[in-house]
Amino acid sequence: MKIIALEGIHFGYGSHQSEILDDLNLVINRGECHCINGATGSGKSSLLHILAGEQCRPYEGDVYRAPSLLVGLVMQDPNAQVLRQSVGAEIAFALENLGIAADLMVEKVQQSLRRVGLYTSLDTPVEVLSLGQKYRLMMAAQLVFNPSLLLLDEPWAQLDDNGVKELNGVLKALLEDGVAIVMVEHNPSAFADLVDYLWLLEGGKLRAGQRQQAQTADLVNIRPSSKPRHRECLVNIAPHQFRFIDQEPLFECEQELSLHRGEIVALVGDNGAGKSSLLKTLAGIQANITNLPITVMAKRPQLGIYGSDLGLLMQRPNRQLFEQTVLTELQFSLKRFKLPLARAEQILTELDLLKLADSSPHKLSYGQQHIIALASLVCLQPKLLLLDDPFAGLDKYHVAKVVQILLQLSAQGCGILLTSHRGLPFLAVDRYWFIENGHLGDGAQITEQANVG
Repeated sequence: MKIIALEGIHFGYGSHQSEILDDLNLVINRGECHCINGATGSGKSSLLHILAGEQCRPYEGDVYRAPSLLVGLVMQDPNAQVLRQSVGAEIAFALENLGIAADLMVEKVQQSLRRVGLYTSLDTPVEVLSLGQKYRLMMAAQLVFNPSLLLLDEPWAQLDDNGVKELNGVLKALLEDGVAIVMVEHNPSAFADLVDYLWLLEGGKLRAGQRQQAQTADLVNIRPSSKPRHRECLVNIAPHQFRFIDQEPLFECEQELSLHRGEIVALVGDNGAGKSSLLKTLAGIQANITNLPITVMAKRPQLGIYGSDLGLLMQRPNRQLFEQTVLTELQFSLKRFKLPLARAEQILTELDLLKLADSSPHKLSYGQQHIIALASLVCLQPKLLLLDDPFAGLDKYHVAKVVQILLQLSAQGCGILLTSHRGLPFLAVDRYWFIENGHLGDGAQITEQANVG
């Protein structure tokens, strides 16, 4: 039974740009799972917004919607969807709009949270959740009103492996109940058992895609780089309990950890483990934190004291973009620190993004914004790069481009600490730091503790 169909859809973002959707057609039936793959910036998220019926820019073509069609959408950046301050109020918002009696709401809200594996108090402030936890929250906020069509934008990138496993179970049950699912995903293999139709969005049209082999997070095959260690220590973390003021410890570090010039260290942990908080603490911008025995470039972390020697990439790249064009965005910090402006075009060329030089960074896709925000830091050639989930939203081509840039910087003596939900088999890191079960340590110690346990 057809519930929604797109016929001859044409869509673009400006008269000086080619259409990103060009005579696109798609039919979705009840209980089907469609997965859409495609290059970063190819229009996948825009397609989801058209399906959701809330694309704010005009488009051409026809959209058929079945009567009483209810659509749930979880965007790539869940922060863009947050409407309320607490977890319970956020999920109850849809129920309020449907006129559900107040005495029935609590049970429905709690059930929705359990379905997505988010076990937290209903009065928990949304602002304290990690990005991955907010993604689960937005899932719960959509599922609570029982949509007949669920749209998901890049769930694999925002969720840890346990979250992906739980999501597979949730989606399987939804499909069995007749709910249709459309997901945009750079790693379709993570949901291969559910997908009925795999599409590649290319040249503005959908064509049948090819099944991919599953990506692996097997750390056994990751060999540390053989480059010599630089003597200068950039980050030193002494044993401590990481906690916010008046709160229980988020995790405990029982050993001394250090990162030297030229090293690449990957900090791996589940959603909400504390990865982003640690990175922001190292950069000196984490608020409400206790005094911790941490030094960065032999100084206690503090905002503004490192100049161009330290770069921080946040999980929400749009918070770091404020200029009118991509080129002026990259040139901003170069001008501030009196560095050669030619570096901006050079890094765009290396990332194969020079075609975006005159584009507004605020109109780019999430993945494009992520790589532009990273490029604005890379062109400074800092001593230390702190990168929060730098590969989120990127296709394989641009992942390879970023990897090449990071290896070049490492060879030049830049220390790099990056976070991820899982191992990075495509990047030759020197060491892994793990946050597991409330403990921060290097990979060897975590493994040893697990064997002893």
